[in-house]
Amino acid sequence: MFVLEVSGMGCGSCASKITKAIQAADSEATVTVDSAAGKVSVESVVAAERVSELVQALGYPTRARA
Repeated sequence: MFVLEVSGMGCGSCASKITKAIQAADSEATVTVDSAAGKVSVESVVAAERVSELVQALGYPTRARA
């Protein structure tokens, strides 16, 4: 599992778009979006770097959390 800090998420629609993009790459992925905290927790076989790229492609800047 890894966590990304994601900027610009302000609504449920944002969370839904991000979740769908990640699950399009891995249908078994578990995605938890906390818009208020600006973080997305992901459990997936897809590498964190690739997930970050997917989220950034939607227009949301990301940064991996330690």
